[in-house]
Amino acid sequence: MSSLPRRCVRRSALSLTALLALAPIWTACAQEFGQLPTPGSRQPAVNDALRLGDGDSTSFDGASTPPGGDLGGLSAQDAMDLRSGAANYGKPVTRKPGQKPPRKMPTPALRPLVPYPTSAEARRAAKLDHLPAPGDADYIAPSPTTAAPPLIPVRTRPKVEDKPYAPIGIDVGLLRVKPYFESDIGYNDNPGGTPNRIATPSAFTRQEMGVAAESDWSNHSFTGRLRLGYNDYFNAHYSDAPDGAGGFLLRLDVARDLKINVDGLYSVSTQGANSPNIINAGQLKNRPIIAILGGGLGVSKTFNRLELTLRGSVERDYWQDAYFTDGFTQNLSAYSYDAYGVGGRASYELTPGVKPFVEANVDTRLHDGAFWRDSTGVQARAGSTFEITRLLTGVVSVGYGQRNYRDPLLIPLRGPLLDSSLLWTATPLTRVTLRGTTTMDETTIPLSPGALTHAVNLQVAHDLMRNVTLTAMGGFTTSRYEGVNLIQTTYQSGLLAEYSLTRSVVIKGSFTHQRLDSNQPGSDYTANIIMVGLRLQR
Repeated sequence: MSSLPRRCVRRSALSLTALLALAPIWTACAQEFGQLPTPGSRQPAVNDALRLGDGDSTSFDGASTPPGGDLGGLSAQDAMDLRSGAANYGKPVTRKPGQKPPRKMPTPALRPLVPYPTSAEARRAAKLDHLPAPGDADYIAPSPTTAAPPLIPVRTRPKVEDKPYAPIGIDVGLLRVKPYFESDIGYNDNPGGTPNRIATPSAFTRQEMGVAAESDWSNHSFTGRLRLGYNDYFNAHYSDAPDGAGGFLLRLDVARDLKINVDGLYSVSTQGANSPNIINAGQLKNRPIIAILGGGLGVSKTFNRLELTLRGSVERDYWQDAYFTDGFTQNLSAYSYDAYGVGGRASYELTPGVKPFVEANVDTRLHDGAFWRDSTGVQARAGSTFEITRLLTGVVSVGYGQRNYRDPLLIPLRGPLLDSSLLWTATPLTRVTLRGTTTMDETTIPLSPGALTHAVNLQVAHDLMRNVTLTAMGGFTTSRYEGVNLIQTTYQSGLLAEYSLTRSVVIKGSFTHQRLDSNQPGSDYTANIIMVGLRLQR
């Protein structure tokens, strides 16, 4: 009898505990579906709201319930769903007045097929000079077996320029011309190239102008370049001097295997007091000018990989007289001469990048007044042009030359000939240039036929940034005068910095050191030159 009340009490306690545990869940569900009010809210009169015909209710024909109605904050449709027991999936999506649902974009139609290049339809379109499009009167749809979908055009990326600050140039007729003008101011501690004990330092200005031209023709070709400059010293006007150089090459393609080459050159330089050609020990009033003007005409014929070239040339060398402060005048113009020559060259293309050659030249020089120095010369060379993976390009040749003079007292001028022009692109930012030349120069020294001159120049240019370039330079020139014991060697080194503000404006600065070593006493000198300037180019 006592166990029955205990079991009833135990069951009542378990039921009460279960109800207490389910109470929060029931309350949350009731609030979610709107059946139970939140604490402090009024119980909605759902049944009253569902009575049709009440003054404050909402009819289901679309009339809205006025604010403050007896629906407890519920719409008529929600109240209807609660009364009917229908599932409530939330409020319907409402749209603003005048808002239209987004339109579904139609799928673009496939582009019409195009015929294969080798199909009959493509050959017929080629004869018509156009490809008929759908809708044209002469359009015939290609069959699926001879057609394919057209290629999707690929948008190419803009090409990155290797030299974004290089001048663009202007079009003059059929040529692309790149002019420039440069103005510098500097200081030279030995402008006259005299022994250091009598040197007169001076500041100076330099003006330089030039132009480069290049053609872009389907046939033929033209390239040209010229430069003119002038140094004006403030305290040493006797050292004022012009300088310049230039040349051009015109190639006329007469036929696929026949070409005509027309070339020209000019050069302007001066002689200083340290030149062996100046025999007076007095003070110079000017720097005598040496001007060279020449040209040539050649024909090239190609036989498969073999190319044969025949060229004739003419040249005029003008020497200006030297004037001294003591009134003496040295007649250097008598040593001006005309040169006429003819030469041949044979080359064979071993590979697209290697082309060895042999050449020979014969020329004669006729002087205006110093006729005893008239001479005939013969030169022979062998070498090769090459291009190795575009990293190393250029030409190298070796040979031998000899000049025989009219005067029997003048011994023949002979010696080896070494010429080279190499460009090595070590990295995309670093370029190394090596140039070497050999010339047989005239002289006024008695009993000397002339000088065999070898010149070597090395330049290393590095781009610190896309618009900042630093260039180191070095070289030497050795002149050996035959018949007399005279050897002169000039050493030169320097550093050049260029900062490109734009494609058209460049700021420049340079330092150059020169030194002359001679076995003739009293001729050695050194000079240091500093320049800063502005270059305008187009």
